[in-house]
Amino acid sequence: MRKIIFLLVTQFALLSCQKDNTIEGQRVQIPLESNASEEFPINHLHLFAIDRDNHIVRHATFTSLDIHNNTFHAILPLGRYRLALIANAPKESIIIPETGKALENLFLCLPHEENTNQEINNISTALQSVNVTENKNTLPPIRLFPRTGILQFSLHEIPKEISDLNLELSFVPSSVSFSGSTTNTFGTITKPVDPQGKTMIRTFPTQKGEATLSITYNEDNKSKRKIIPFPEAIDTNQIIHVDCNFPELTEGGMRGNGKNLLRNGDFEKWSNPEKEPDNWHFFKDGKDSIALKITGIKAHSGQSVYLQRKTYLYQDIEIEAGKRYEIKMHVNAPSSSFPWKYYCYWRKTKSTALPAEHNKPIQAQNYLKRTDGWINVFNGKSFTAPEGAKLLRVEIRTYGKETTLNEGIYIDDFSVELVE
Repeated sequence: MRKIIFLLVTQFALLSCQKDNTIEGQRVQIPLESNASEEFPINHLHLFAIDRDNHIVRHATFTSLDIHNNTFHAILPLGRYRLALIANAPKESIIIPETGKALENLFLCLPHEENTNQEINNISTALQSVNVTENKNTLPPIRLFPRTGILQFSLHEIPKEISDLNLELSFVPSSVSFSGSTTNTFGTITKPVDPQGKTMIRTFPTQKGEATLSITYNEDNKSKRKIIPFPEAIDTNQIIHVDCNFPELTEGGMRGNGKNLLRNGDFEKWSNPEKEPDNWHFFKDGKDSIALKITGIKAHSGQSVYLQRKTYLYQDIEIEAGKRYEIKMHVNAPSSSFPWKYYCYWRKTKSTALPAEHNKPIQAQNYLKRTDGWINVFNGKSFTAPEGAKLLRVEIRTYGKETTLNEGIYIDDFSVELVE
């Protein structure tokens, strides 16, 4: 009888050890490789274990103190899954989803300080399948791939009376998914130009003709801007060189004249809280639409609107074909799972929109989700009204399936201004 009890206790102890080992995982050595060079400095490293359902089951963070000779050690769960690695991205540059969320909810972001975007670090990532067993102490090398590109700028023949010279790279993605797709949110990176007329900006990739480049400066106590022709794309692990002469650049900008063509674009007027803000409309009968009045610290300025469920909120304004307009739409989307879009139209009449190819530049082509606080989705971008356009419909859409307290987006300070 004692022998049977001893065997049962022994088997229970072994099963307990195996269970704990499964929960805690196996300590393994992970060597890293990079396209850059054999030795590459890593200040921060985030590791995510991804299961077969594409969900994050474990997240660990490492510093330069944990990495020696491009190798570090981690405790990984047993089994076969994928490892996602992000190198040299400080915590504030990553939107890290909760454990159990899908990898698609993991985003890389431009640093954000005092409502302005900063250039990104030299970020590299990897996604590799691994098989961790009790007898496996070392994984095959994991190769990191760069996720950023560099713009090197040189300006010549700068007049002596010029001061406060800065380079602005606009319409660069302010966040990208781990897989590399953009989130249709854009930012502007501003960086001082040194006395020799040189500077460098590191950014996420931009498509050909998407980003704009300009310099800002002070002359005779006035702030001025010059536009730099920039039709090129910026790819990962690529250096784009831009050389230009100050006198040859065109003075001007693409900003609106400050006169808002939208009525109640700041949402301050709301005669009936049970309906839409004044001068704005819900699509069709609006039976599923929810727009709530927001004041206080959650508002962008004065009074904001909180949209929930499936809500299409729009306003039509008269415009002239061939003229250029700057559109502003400030949005704060705190949820990583609530989908929304900006969806504007050039229209012939209130009931007839222009063909889709004219409207693509002013519409989000994919669902958007979480933002890094308040953003202007167009970030100062302006658009020329195409031939045949008589109206512009400014519209924002949400796609919630049910009403949940923390599922919605905040909107405020919408405007359409003529660029003169």
